[in-house]
Amino acid sequence: MMDSADREPSDDELSAAHEALTCWQTPQEFVAKVEAFAPLVSSSALFNKSNAGFLLDAIPIAEFIKRRTVQLVRMVKQAERRNDGQIQNADETIDIEVTEVLDPGRKRGDEYRCEAEQGVRHFDPYLGETIANQLARGVKKKADKRYTTTPVLLVYLNILGGGRLGGEVEIAIERLRAEYANAFREICVLWGTKWC
Repeated sequence: MMDSADREPSDDELSAAHEALTCWQTPQEFVAKVEAFAPLVSSSALFNKSNAGFLLDAIPIAEFIKRRTVQLVRMVKQAERRNDGQIQNADETIDIEVTEVLDPGRKRGDEYRCEAEQGVRHFDPYLGETIANQLARGVKKKADKRYTTTPVLLVYLNILGGGRLGGEVEIAIERLRAEYANAFREICVLWGTKWC
């Protein structure tokens, strides 16, 4: 691992950390590796270095398996051209697909790029509806890929609530679960620290 917490992980260290997560392991081992390594990578590196991007899948998978009973877990190597991860229970292997849903017009990591404008968030009186619509677009985009298996879809809802919302988001999640029941084994939404 790294010899200093005062520097960014090298490309070799990023590759080694990613590789360590692609082996079948217990949920506790997986979570420990993610929680030990993720804080060493700055937000700027996470969003701007392609070889650090594996953490954007590993973190939601780690959060998911903290709340589920699974025997083994792993990330899938990109060369396998499968989903992002897999969990295993008894004799069943379940694929996991991870996606991120952002505010309309926002791109992943914009705020960490030098040339990015630091925009001001404006009040959205229809925030619940906006979030529900973004969520629906993100799930549909994944469903349109027509996976060869029926994976669990983990959605990282990276939109700040900014206040009290009605039930629009929860209603949208339940509607999406019913609408895409044939495409996904389950749809799980991580919003802040809350799973919906």
